[in-house]
This record gives sequence, C-alpha cells and structure tokens, in this order.
Amino acid sequence: MRGAYGEMKMPTAGVALRIIQCVVAIVLLLFGAFVPSANGEVTAEISIEQALSDFYQNNYDILISKYEIDKAQADYIGARLLPNPNLSFNYTFISLQRFPQTTDNTQTVTRLDQLIELGGKRGLRTGAALEGIEASKLTQKDTVRTLLIGFYTVFFQINTDILSVDMAKSELKRFDRTMEIGEKRFNAGFLSLVDFTKLKLARIDLENNLTTAESQMRDDAEQFSFLLGSADPVRAALHISEDFPQYTENDLVESANKYRFDLLSIERQLKASEFNKDLAHAQAIPDITAGVELDTVGQGNSPSIGFGVSLPIPLFNRNQGEIARRHAEHSQLEIQRDKLKRQIVSDIRHAVNSYATAITVFDSYKGRKEAMQELMSRTEKAFSLGGITMLDLLDTEKQYRDFMTKYNQALVQANLARELLKVYTGEIK
Repeated sequence: MRGAYGEMKMPTAGVALRIIQCVVAIVLLLFGAFVPSANGEVTAEISIEQALSDFYQNNYDILISKYEIDKAQADYIGARLLPNPNLSFNYTFISLQRFPQTTDNTQTVTRLDQLIELGGKRGLRTGAALEGIEASKLTQKDTVRTLLIGFYTVFFQINTDILSVDMAKSELKRFDRTMEIGEKRFNAGFLSLVDFTKLKLARIDLENNLTTAESQMRDDAEQFSFLLGSADPVRAALHISEDFPQYTENDLVESANKYRFDLLSIERQLKASEFNKDLAHAQAIPDITAGVELDTVGQGNSPSIGFGVSLPIPLFNRNQGEIARRHAEHSQLEIQRDKLKRQIVSDIRHAVNSYATAITVFDSYKGRKEAMQELMSRTEKAFSLGGITMLDLLDTEKQYRDFMTKYNQALVQANLARELLKVYTGEIK
C-alpha cells in the first residue's frame, strides 16, 4: 500500500513467523524456571543447591529427628533439678468419746523433710545428660547424612529422566526426517508398501518411548517433591558433569574417621556411659533425709520443735544390679564402636569400587560415542541415497538408541557414585 512516506510492503509470512518465534522465545526465557507437566500442572525446576536447602529445611524425617535433640535437652533439665521437699501433717491421740475435742494427750505434728543426695549423684546425672545432648546432635546430623543417599539417588534419577525425555524427543524428530525420505522413496517407487508401512509402525515405538519417559519423570518428580517436603511438584534441574576426581581409600577412611557423625556420636555415648557407670556406683552411697517439725501437745497446744535425720542402711541392696548393667552397656558400646569403624571401612571400599566401576563403564561408552554418531549419520545418508534397506536403517537406529540410553545412564551413574562417595565419608553440603 502507499502512504505519506511512500510505498510500504506488508510483512511476508516468513517475517511474521519469525516475529512469533521471537515472542515465544522471550516467554520461555522469562518462565524457563517452570515446565508444564502432562496433566496441565506446572512443575518447578530447581537447582541442586536450592533442592538441598529445601531438603534440609523441610524434609519430614529431618524435622522429626530434630526432636531427639529437644528430648535430650529435656533429660538435661530434669537431671539438674533438686528433689522436692516432703511436707506432712499428723493429728493424733483424739478421744473417740469426746470427738472432736482434744485431750491432754492430743498431738499435732507438722513436718518438712528434704532428701540430700550424697556422692555427687546430681553432678554425674548432669554430666551424662550433657553428653547425651551432644550425642543426639551428632546422631541427628548422621540421620541427615543417611537421608542424603536417598536424596541424591532420586535427584540423579530425575537427571536420567531428563536425558531420556530429551533423547526420545530428538529421536522422534530424527525419525520424522527419515519418514520424509521414506515417503519420497515410496512415491518414487523405490520403497515397497510393506517396508513403508513398517517404517510408519516403527514410529509408534518412539512415541511410546517418549510417553513412558515423561510418565517416569512425573513419578520421580513427585517422589522428589515428597523428599523436599513440597506440596507442589518440583523437578530437579539437569546437574551432571564429566569431572571425576581420583580418590584413595586410605585418605577417605581417614577423613571418615574424623567426620562421620555416627562415629562421633558413639564416642559421646561412651562418655555418657562413663558418667552412668560412676552414677551407678554413687547410688550405693545412702542419701540423707533431713527434717524439721513443729509439734503441739494437749489442750493448751503448747508448741515445740524437733529435728530428725534418716538414711537407708545398704545392707542387702548395694545397687549391684544397676552397676552390672551399666558396665555391660559400656562394654556393648565399645564393641559397637569397633564394629562401626569396620563398617566405615567397608562402606568406603564399596563406594570406591562403585565409583571406579562407574567411571570405567562411562569411559567405555564415551570413547565410542563419536563413532556411533558417525555411523548413524552415514546410515541416514545411505538410506536417502538408496544404498541400504529400510531394515538396515531401523536396526542401526535401534542400536544407536540403545547405545545413547546406556551412555546417559553411565554418565548419571558416575555422577551419583561421586556424590555418594562424599556422603559415605561424612560430607554434608
């Protein structure tokens, strides 16, 4: 059309399409932190750093385990408290014939008794409770460390799902290009109806692979959301690398002996057990009960005061049973510590072996990835030129998909093995 500034041309369809694509790209960039799920819900995609932060703050098992610290602190409060005094009142020698009148023999006794613990019992209880608090804190941290194994397992399973979905979409697009070539060959008479029909049927498997992969991702995302204590579905962002540092078993064991919270916790439990042994021996020392009383006698209620002291005689019960029990508990903890140290070595060895195996498997696929991609490219070109049959093409594509699936799984497994190796040494980010 022509305007005041000369001739203006209407935008072509290609330009309009380009404008729409730019708008869509901007929208995806702004809302890239969210990906729509198959059922229409929006699933947030979060980084591993944010996922770990939410996991530490909101995981149900972690929140539950924190109350063990509160329970240990309550035991400490109770250990420091003094025994309550005992107040008693007695009214005796009342005549039944002149009830309720008093007689010359009527007595009233108001008495206050206080138990006085000897042998440092209160201090020993307090010491054991303090060690119990520290042990419960370390045990709670080890609970977090143990739960991290499940966290990383699900996190990297979602990474596998992401790669599977991306590959399924890529293979579907690749196959559509092959379908176009096959259709041209069929129309030109160079491909039979049977082969062309098989080619179309083969696409169904690729569609089903994509559907299955997306379904698996939704299931794993829900499990991941539960671990994070999130009410809404969340999906882990892709977080994989090919950086696999080398570790030595001795260095890892030495580090684990310093930082594994379960080992540090049992050391604190042993210290608390020492206090409990001493407390059991101290319980054999009799405590004194001291009392003071106010007495009145007769009808005149003339007041008087009195004092008294009582203590049990440890003639038969000298707390032998409790002493034996505490010694047995201490010996049991020592054996548990030795077992745990050996368990740590075993955990490290298994983790190192799994890590080395995962790297070896991944390297074997990594070294053949380029050759497999080149084979796939050459096969597609050969099919388009009529150099190979449709069955050869489908067979090569199946081999390529199987190879890339195993490649992605090996890559993710190596990343998981690396993180679990750190968890087994006691590392918590």
